[in-house]
Amino acid sequence: MLSCLVILVMTLAASLASFFLKKSSGGGTVASIIRSGYFYAGGFLYVISALLNIWILKRLPYSVVVPLGGACYIWTMLIAGKFLGEKIGPGKIIGVALIISGVVCVAV
Repeated sequence: MLSCLVILVMTLAASLASFFLKKSSGGGTVASIIRSGYFYAGGFLYVISALLNIWILKRLPYSVVVPLGGACYIWTMLIAGKFLGEKIGPGKIIGVALIISGVVCVAV
């Protein structure tokens, strides 16, 4: 059960890291990105995600952990729709459902 929770937190942290890095790119220049707090939040979350990934890889098989990382697709779609105003149409929903179906087949 703890492993499932760690995988969910790991994938959420990775998706949020990408979200913050996208937010940091708003200024357009390298200098503005480096000055952005979003840049550091994204980097911090990537490090947390990587550390959780290492922790879980010590406990579960590689062939299970990596496919379960596909949960990032769910988080990413939810974040994009809720916080970036991206349209989530039927094609994206079906695509993520197919990816998750594949992940379950590989990981089980």
